[in-house]
Amino acid sequence: MSPVEKVTKRAWLATSLNVIALSVVGLTLVLALIGPWLTSFDPDRARPAERFKNWGEDGHLLGTDQLGRDVLTRLIEGARLVWIVGLGVAVLAVLVGAILGVLAGYLGGRIEFIITRIADGILAFPPLLLALILAAVMRPSTTTAIIALSIVYTPLVLRVTRAAVISERGQSYVLAARGLGNTESFTLMRHVVPNVLAPLMVVGSVVVSRAIIIEASLSFLGVGTQPPRSNWGVMIGEARETVFSRPSQLILPAIVLSVVVICINLVSDLVSDRLDPQKAVRR
Repeated sequence: MSPVEKVTKRAWLATSLNVIALSVVGLTLVLALIGPWLTSFDPDRARPAERFKNWGEDGHLLGTDQLGRDVLTRLIEGARLVWIVGLGVAVLAVLVGAILGVLAGYLGGRIEFIITRIADGILAFPPLLLALILAAVMRPSTTTAIIALSIVYTPLVLRVTRAAVISERGQSYVLAARGLGNTESFTLMRHVVPNVLAPLMVVGSVVVSRAIIIEASLSFLGVGTQPPRSNWGVMIGEARETVFSRPSQLILPAIVLSVVVICINLVSDLVSDRLDPQKAVRR
């Protein structure tokens, strides 16, 4: 195979993976929005008389679990919670992290020292461990998990924003804006902040995927979303009791969770390539 053919094949493979990833992410977003209208079953209501229905039996396309709840309905409801958590954490972390990162990167001095030291202290903990501690201290719930994960990932956004601001504040156009007599606040909002939005979009997409997988871990451990609410982590945790008799109860949510996280990561890479053309060329 010639070098040109190898490059063409690699480009085709990358494009195909991107299309698949975008399709999966788009599908889960659609299910999150219209999922409740796609099925007549209540995802959280137990029906002991209908437990362990086989696939396709009595209208249950993927059967029922140990409490008689429709598995497909719970997977669809889980998609809604996944995006509530992922986007909720990303919005909070990006909002707070961007504000602190801009202040630290542009003002420098003592403010930068205090902010970065606090961020370094938080980053010293493994994300799952810190989220587990924070979620355990507060009342376990989906909201608690969102708050805990926002605290965990705010320093990541902060450091990315700070680095971008430090890179921009020494540029000639910023110095020229200052020389024209513009105030520091005007220069910051008009010239610096718009140029750090690209890395913020990239790190925000990364936060979404990381938040989803860690929230599922928290739910699996019992300190995230609480039963009977439908959540992929909750479903995996509950399926431990029937893993040998009904392995599909564990395998299905585990596969769905893995595929969605992988596709979000691929979309994140795609966003990074589109916002940084030089990165795409280097590949």
